Amino acid sequence: MIVLNEHEWARDMILARDLGKKPFETLSRVARYYIDNEYPKKKVRTLLDAFLIQCDPTASIPKWSLTLDRALERASKNQAVMIDHIEISEPEMRIIDALQGRQLKRLACTLLCLAKYWDTVNHTSGHWVNTKDSDIMRMANINTSIKRQSQMYHTLNELGMVRFSRKVDNTNVQVTFIQKGIPAMLVSDFRNIGYQYLMHHGESYFICKNCGIVTKYRNPSRGKKQVYCNECAAEVAMQQRVNSVMRKRAAVQ
Repeated sequence: MIVLNEHEWARDMILARDLGKKPFETLSRVARYYIDNEYPKKKVRTLLDAFLIQCDPTASIPKWSLTLDRALERASKNQAVMIDHIEISEPEMRIIDALQGRQLKRLACTLLCLAKYWDTVNHTSGHWVNTKDSDIMRMANINTSIKRQSQMYHTLNELGMVRFSRKVDNTNVQVTFIQKGIPAMLVSDFRNIGYQYLMHHGESYFICKNCGIVTKYRNPSRGKKQVYCNECAAEVAMQQRVNSVMRKRAAVQ
């Protein structure tokens, strides 16, 4: 998972008492957050124990001990990623817009954002994208066959927009169309980059008021626009029902 501001993300996870889908990554980022707030390592380890129990009261600290130690070790060796946003310049956007095919445009946009992310995280990256293909496709909002994915990469390579590694076992790609210029689009959230590209071009997408993810309008022709994505809409509706029941009970009392 690509996180641009790991401190902000860690604070949110601590407040939500949430281990997320990848507990080790969450624990590592939470540990780095505490380290950067000048807690000694011994105290950080204690805080990780407490965070784990808050997230899962049934968790066994002895069983998690090795994972917690590794998370702290990783946090101690790596600086927190603190990026405000990634910029796509006007020259880069023109190159992307000139491509034939909506999926190809979304893939190119996503690869560009990832290349700039890795360049920021590692200044010697050289525009190489060190991200799994499955994650790239998810960020680009592309759901298609492996054959079609390979065809799109081949097309971008033929156009000189990406370069493949010479190593047989290295599936990383290097983005070669990075150009300076006036910012055309800012990306501060790597979820649904493909949808963000489409929204930037005036298509029927919006930013969820609750979670901040960009998603498609269910019924764009309706007068009242959506403000929540489907998942958040369900959660908000449930919370509203709970609040209504609580208010009725309080009124009876």
